[in-house]
Amino acid sequence: MIATYSEYIDRFLIRGGRDGFKSPGEHHFVATYLLPKLYSLNNIVPDYVNPDGTKGIVGDVVYFRNGYHHFGIEVKFEVIRLTKNEFNSWIVDTDSSNHPNLFLGVGTAGIIILPWADFRNDYLKSINQRVTSTIEKGYGPQKAINELFKIGESPGYLKKCEQKSEYDDYESRFLNLLNNTLNC
Repeated sequence: MIATYSEYIDRFLIRGGRDGFKSPGEHHFVATYLLPKLYSLNNIVPDYVNPDGTKGIVGDVVYFRNGYHHFGIEVKFEVIRLTKNEFNSWIVDTDSSNHPNLFLGVGTAGIIILPWADFRNDYLKSINQRVTSTIEKGYGPQKAINELFKIGESPGYLKKCEQKSEYDDYESRFLNLLNNTLNC
């Protein structure tokens, strides 16, 4: 098992990239790191897991309650790339009932865990835009996860530790943030 997010980043983003191998991506991160952590916190198996997304499902890891969406986590790996529908529904549309509950971004600089409203504000700052209209096709403005670290100031921005002696402390911070935001 992968014990910490810093270990995951070292092993699969940094080392993989340096050795010429492509990073395995969101599916791998969700399956090998995030799902075991979520289960250890709440002992609940998510009702839906699909980092590629499906229309009508709000998030990559989703918990239902009484047959309806209850809590959704949107995961981005290295780059924030929102489809036309995601961008229009989750960034342009201000009705938060249509937004994921939690943003989780992974880059070589570290991991970001933010309530969706906070992520939305930071994303808009990072692209230096006021979004008032929908896009017609393609994707919304892309932004590297690492770029958000340049503007993010909240405790939800957790750096990748350089020293293995820091791994457990930062992992504990991440798990506390995750646990405090879970509402399953």
